[in-house]
Amino acid sequence: MMRLLAFLTLGVSVVTAQPVTTRTDKVAGLINDWFAKGTAAGLSAIIYENRDGQHSPLNTALYPQLQVFKAAGNETGAATQVRSQPLLGNCSMSSGATQLGCLPRLYMMDPAGNRFLAQQYLSNNLFVYPEHQDYDIGANGVGGGYGDLLPLNTPCLLISQGSSFTDQPFLQALLSTTAAFSPDTQKLLIEKHLLMPTLQSIFRRSNKQVQTPEDYFSGKAHPPVFDGRQIDEEKMVRLAHEMTPANVPPVVLLRVIEESQIEQGKNFFELLGPYPWQLSDTPVSIARILRGNEAEHSMLIGFEKTVNLFKAPLQMRATILQGDPRFVHIEQKNGGNAMRLRVRWQPPVTATTGIRSHRIDIGIFADNGASVSAPAILSFYMLPNEMHFYDEKGRVAEIHYQTHNPDYGLPVTETDPRWVKILLAFSLKDTNLRSRLLEQILSPEERAALQKQYLALKPQLEAFTAAERDDKRKDEAAKIRSKLGEDISTALKAIAVEKSGLTVRATIEKVLNTIGAFQSFYIGSQSELDKLATTSAKSTAVADVRAELHRLISQGVLVEQASGHFDTVSPPDKLSLGERYMLRGLNLTLLSQVLFPDVLERSTAPAYVSPRLTTPKLWRDVYRYDPDTGALQGWIRYTDSRIANFDAEGRLLPDGPKGKAVPVIYLKNDKDLLTWRVQAEPAPVSPK
Repeated sequence: MMRLLAFLTLGVSVVTAQPVTTRTDKVAGLINDWFAKGTAAGLSAIIYENRDGQHSPLNTALYPQLQVFKAAGNETGAATQVRSQPLLGNCSMSSGATQLGCLPRLYMMDPAGNRFLAQQYLSNNLFVYPEHQDYDIGANGVGGGYGDLLPLNTPCLLISQGSSFTDQPFLQALLSTTAAFSPDTQKLLIEKHLLMPTLQSIFRRSNKQVQTPEDYFSGKAHPPVFDGRQIDEEKMVRLAHEMTPANVPPVVLLRVIEESQIEQGKNFFELLGPYPWQLSDTPVSIARILRGNEAEHSMLIGFEKTVNLFKAPLQMRATILQGDPRFVHIEQKNGGNAMRLRVRWQPPVTATTGIRSHRIDIGIFADNGASVSAPAILSFYMLPNEMHFYDEKGRVAEIHYQTHNPDYGLPVTETDPRWVKILLAFSLKDTNLRSRLLEQILSPEERAALQKQYLALKPQLEAFTAAERDDKRKDEAAKIRSKLGEDISTALKAIAVEKSGLTVRATIEKVLNTIGAFQSFYIGSQSELDKLATTSAKSTAVADVRAELHRLISQGVLVEQASGHFDTVSPPDKLSLGERYMLRGLNLTLLSQVLFPDVLERSTAPAYVSPRLTTPKLWRDVYRYDPDTGALQGWIRYTDSRIANFDAEGRLLPDGPKGKAVPVIYLKNDKDLLTWRVQAEPAPVSPK
């Protein structure tokens, strides 16, 4: 009676216990059979909540035992309350990537949001949300995506790849798994608040990409976003049904014992208040934004509070789920209750999915000898619009705060018909600048190989184009398009020339890489490139190139002579890594807007980052060190075609490195860009 009253108080409608599900598939048969025999708990203790106004509702008629939470009024959107009963829910709502983004990203960008997610997770509540536009191939929206915009990875929810309705397979698999636990096991998991960590462990172990036990300790099992096609529901329910109270997995609980500290105005530059660098400090998710100018970020992480119902020694393990292992150092003592992490800022990585990400993820697991926990996850996020450069001693040499979009503008998938046009553009012979460059970079055999692939695909492209134009041949066009995509993908993977060993795609990318790295490209071919820009198929080409040149001038990389000719400020052989990188940005714009405007589609805007995480800054800082001691002396800031000197404490040196230091404050200007001004000295207090 008390349990019934509790449900009614929550606004839950109670249904008489029936078979677990009215589904007729194999998994449903297993669960119903186990339930009838008394070896599966069913769903009578579980609540379902939909928070998108029934836009993407679970078909609750398929689960007659399931309790359904009835929201009050028009209560929709991200969950804001932790329910006292075990709950699985979903909400297929989101805004665009350049607006607020998906609901998980809303939580993730706020320390309070991350605390709430952890409270849900450790209180038997779990929601599924689609990523919508926050985890897709592309850059700055070109190609449909912005890359990975999630600032952290967390086990406290599940994010489905795609948009509305992609959450449904996850809900069904989680419900089936919950129902498959034995009555004693499910009761224990609920009482100890271990239901959701256990579901996450089973879900991730069962993912189809996880082929070996070792795969579970890799990014294959723990991406920030999951593809519903990789769910193995049958494996999940069998693992749950086999679980007993004696082999419930542990739950890793973390705490930060000590950590590198950074200061606003000294190590990073933002408005006071709204831009934290400590995004998450919960027992299951710790996240930092690597905003600082320190050489590396160090943390001592304790895990002595890890929950383990199985009374056996725990084996703790930390692994890199995503990121370059060269810049991550993990020190763990055998049998100890803590580990030290040292992480350095690193350039973006591209996942096997083709999605570019600016985040390091480290999973910490506990093994009690009977089962392995879901991970607690540490994430380190690098702002996509920043680039950090280091000297040979591992010290920060330069930081750029408004870096270019690093994408070339190639199609985001290997089945895109645009590849056929690219093959033609890279194999045509002519006397123009484009053809002359191709002739220098590619051997005759490589160009012939590209042309061969083009000629093989050309008839299919023409057939597809003709069918697509005819409204009566839409079905035929779709079939031709599918076959064309398969053949394009095969062609791109083929070896172009045995001698080089490069695939057709790698041969194309070799051209772009070579031109991108040619630091004096514009300077040496300025007249011809300027002329090509005026006749480009991209109407904005002249303005795009001019904007890139202006950026390099304002940040002290290029100088425009009275004649109109451009030169680098530093001698070509003295260019820093940062200056070379900025010239690469100019070259990428020349590639997509001037040399190959007909086949490359690239955004020339700076790499996108959410304005909730940073304020744009149009400058670069070049760091100065004492040549004898190596101590940091300060930095030179290049902005608006001028320089400003700062000391190691972040104070302005208006009279140069040896002058008097004055404190500054940071604020927005009338263009919503970050700037600084000298901090006014407090008025003297006159004696009474």
